[in-house]
Amino acid sequence: MKKQLLTTAIAGLMTLSFNVTADENAFNDADKAVEYRQKALSVMQQNFAAMAAMVKGEVEYNADFFQRRADDFEKMSGIPWAGFGVEGAMPGNNSDALTAIWDNWDDFQQRANDLQEYAAKLADVSQKGSIDSIKPVFMDAAKTCKGCHDEYKD
Repeated sequence: MKKQLLTTAIAGLMTLSFNVTADENAFNDADKAVEYRQKALSVMQQNFAAMAAMVKGEVEYNADFFQRRADDFEKMSGIPWAGFGVEGAMPGNNSDALTAIWDNWDDFQQRANDLQEYAAKLADVSQKGSIDSIKPVFMDAAKTCKGCHDEYKD
């Protein structure tokens, strides 16, 4: 019993140390951090664009499809922000991010948090299946995206 407990404890410590090392080395350099955040934001944009087409009436509303896009958008909404916090990942030739992000870090983080909240609300309301109940929540998320882009993206 003691041997099994000791083995479990050692395995847990090894897993914990691996996770800390993985977090510390998630981005080998600033360029990888920029690439990470750009790819995550691109996936978010693709999901949002598919939902926008339905909200605007450009394509027929499909509740199941919308819900899947909203769920994916919510899952992605917390991912890109780690790529902004890496030292040296400020904008350069490979980024449309403005230095205003780092000059106004608290505001940027608040906007990221707001987007995550709206993404969660959008995923929730999409489960009800009514485009009329979805539109106002979708528009709140869209305004949050636009506001951040207007302020922090070239």
